[in-house]
Amino acid sequence: MSEVRDAIVIGAGPEGLIAATYLAAAGVKTLVLGAGAATPPLGDPTLPTGASVLEALDPRVIKELKLTRLGLKFAARDLTLTGLGTKPLPLGRDVRAAARALAAVSAQDGRHYAAFRRGLYALARALRAIWWDEGTLAEKSQIEALRRLAATSAEAFLDAAFESEPAKAALAFDALSSGASPANAGTALIFAWRAAQEMCGLQGAVAVPKGGFAALLRILSEAAAGAEIKAEAVVSRLLLADGAVWGVKLATGEEIAARAVLSTLSRRRTLLTLAPAGATGLAASLDLTRHAPAVGEGRLVYALDGLPGFAAAAPTARFVMVERLEACIAAHAAARAGRLPDELALEFVVPTAFDSTLAPQGRHILSARIRPLPVAPQQGWQALAGALMEKTLALFERAAPGFGRNVVTHAFVPPRADGDAPDLRRALVSWRERITTPIAGLYLCGEAAEPIPALSGRAARLAAGIALAQLKGASA
Repeated sequence: MSEVRDAIVIGAGPEGLIAATYLAAAGVKTLVLGAGAATPPLGDPTLPTGASVLEALDPRVIKELKLTRLGLKFAARDLTLTGLGTKPLPLGRDVRAAARALAAVSAQDGRHYAAFRRGLYALARALRAIWWDEGTLAEKSQIEALRRLAATSAEAFLDAAFESEPAKAALAFDALSSGASPANAGTALIFAWRAAQEMCGLQGAVAVPKGGFAALLRILSEAAAGAEIKAEAVVSRLLLADGAVWGVKLATGEEIAARAVLSTLSRRRTLLTLAPAGATGLAASLDLTRHAPAVGEGRLVYALDGLPGFAAAAPTARFVMVERLEACIAAHAAARAGRLPDELALEFVVPTAFDSTLAPQGRHILSARIRPLPVAPQQGWQALAGALMEKTLALFERAAPGFGRNVVTHAFVPPRADGDAPDLRRALVSWRERITTPIAGLYLCGEAAEPIPALSGRAARLAAGIALAQLKGASA
């Protein structure tokens, strides 16, 4: 048995480092342990396959952890959502410009867009009371609006707001972020949640950190200097006594004691894989076992020796490539059945168009997210990855003829098999319900504790606060 710690954080990624920073700053003896090997990329393992954009990083985390003083900068503060269909459809912060672009495909959509965006953003700001902290909604109209969204599908929401397929298709990609189909009730909540976020002081912005994901990790590691970090240590088991966690066991066999454990892993992996059998109760265990994720998000990265035409024309764009809203629904059904969808939905950026530090001179990186994809395809990803590459290359070739000749190498990361199944009820319960678990002293502090899965750090901040209250109460 090694030295006893006050708290152990499982996961040395952004959320784990944020939680550890808050704990260590409060004088808590904190140990951060690696979460285990990530899904290995198929293709070139040297390419950066981590998150390329930030859409929800908690402003309080940035301010309270003094991340800007530690060097956090943004190469792009507000990427313009651009549908890449027959012709580009930019839907950026300039509402008048977006309305003009929409008017070219639908006069009605162009007229109504400003009112649509204004109403959505106003409601989203009100909903921050429940999504950013443990507040409540003050007005009856806000409560009723939340209930309507919780009963409305993204498909119905977009059909009611727009008549043009290019507009609906461009906006539909965000509705796939929970792993649910846009036809499912409650997926309209995702649009309000996205609009509630703030990056670089801008509501609903999508930003790219200068130096990429690796630079963000370095800055967060520096912020967490007060904690002990063992990024290569893999946790194999939670140690429990009398229904409470008292430590962890590593893959090496070493046992480390702690009075609180915070996990950045999924609820399923934390409570089914790491916790002893039966520790969460029979009903909860059966529920987690039955609801394994069937659909997820894949990541694809290309190294290029030339800048594609669409990126040269709009370097700070967040491109979405999907033909129709109905295609997203059909793709989800195919992915749930374990098949590669006939039509893919992609979101991609070319960060080297505005941050030359991310690649050698003359080279460019294109980073894409593909939703939805089957978590466990019938053929297996080793066999299916080639077909996926052919499909994506054909899409990029259509958007930028000659694209394939510029591809130097690529990497693809399949969807994670150890994640959580979609559960939009998470967006309607309190932070405490998302963070706490049936095991005393065990807390979730990663994407599993967020209303909608995203790299936020908000759950890490709040989980650290809950754990601190527990530790102080135990010491009193």
